[in-house]
Amino acid sequence: MSSGLSIANNLLANNVQYNLDKNQDALKTATTRLSSGLRINTAADDPSGLAIATNLQTQVDGFNTAVQNVQTANNAAQVAEGALQTTTDILQRIRSLAVEASSDINSSSDRSNLQAEVSQLLLEVNRISQNTSFNGQPLLDGSHAGFVAEKSAFVNVTANAALSSSNPAIAGNSGFLVATVATGATFNTTANGFQGDATGGTGTVDGTIELQVINTGASIAVQETFVASNSGYVSVSTTLLGAGGVTGEFDNVGLTIGNITSADVGTTAYVKISQNTAALTNPNNPAFNFQSGANEGDTIQIGFEATNTQTLRVSSINLALSSSSNPSLGAEDAIGQIDNALERLLNQRANLGAVIVRLNEDANNDNIAAVNLQASESQIRDLNVGQETTQFTKLQILVQVGTSVLAQSNSNAQSVIGLFR
Repeated sequence: MSSGLSIANNLLANNVQYNLDKNQDALKTATTRLSSGLRINTAADDPSGLAIATNLQTQVDGFNTAVQNVQTANNAAQVAEGALQTTTDILQRIRSLAVEASSDINSSSDRSNLQAEVSQLLLEVNRISQNTSFNGQPLLDGSHAGFVAEKSAFVNVTANAALSSSNPAIAGNSGFLVATVATGATFNTTANGFQGDATGGTGTVDGTIELQVINTGASIAVQETFVASNSGYVSVSTTLLGAGGVTGEFDNVGLTIGNITSADVGTTAYVKISQNTAALTNPNNPAFNFQSGANEGDTIQIGFEATNTQTLRVSSINLALSSSSNPSLGAEDAIGQIDNALERLLNQRANLGAVIVRLNEDANNDNIAAVNLQASESQIRDLNVGQETTQFTKLQILVQVGTSVLAQSNSNAQSVIGLFR
């Protein structure tokens, strides 16, 4: 049904204007998208898409920042590893000095001179432990050690001696001066002294047992001497040991002696004992926590144990320490102390190296997660430029045509004037 000619309402122009406005709004949106490169610029463009894309971008930002955190942690671990390398070099030097001092060709004055260098090197170990830091945070003084597991006491025969003969009738006789080593029920106790002649105490301490075959004139026996590493106290057993003899006299350690003869006089054996270290929860010295992921609680904990002379248990090294029968007893004990300290230090370095490997893998995982999440966010928010360019061109043409048609529609109403002629 035709509405006929009308001058009160230009219906043709109104329809054209409506479509022109709609196309102009669409063209404005296309222009904004092309200039920003984004399909979603406001919440009105895609409400749900904006929410999803923003959450994804938040995760991406979190993972990218976590990578920086992990790299910082890695840098701190590298600083600590460098300091531990220096400490390792120092301990190796001290061990070389101890080996040099163990030769009886050295005089007591020579050992004192060697000890002077050792004392300075031990001070340097403490200085490194105290002063190694990263961004003002100490690394090796134990203030960020976290939980430290218990280390059980242990005993090693560091040097044994083959005997000139063996006696198969003696149980456990293997033809060596130290046939067997046994530890008692109190061996793993925390140190509060050591068992020895009139010394008291029942705890196991760091120390060295020296066994030497001697000729008393009346018999061939083994003289047992113990030196406590932490105090330098030397105790000589008042009881001589014969073949197959068992003693629990020193540091909760029982020894079975092989079948000794006069041909074995002068031979020696050394047994090194390391005390128990109780587990430390360190509530006041927590380990470092590094935020290694994008979400709450996604952390890595790294503890740096103290590496001073006390924790390494080398603070009482004394190369000049001697006994009546062995002028190099202190140097021999020092070798065992350093070996234990190196084992502990190298274990710490191995753990730290494993942490560095873990951090590298964590950073790689964060980067992969960030890339994948960014791709997901891009699919939602980013603009398909080719498609939008086509739409932009179409809208440009529609606006141009609409403008021309609007002009024609406005002039169409003027045809009514012809009726008055």
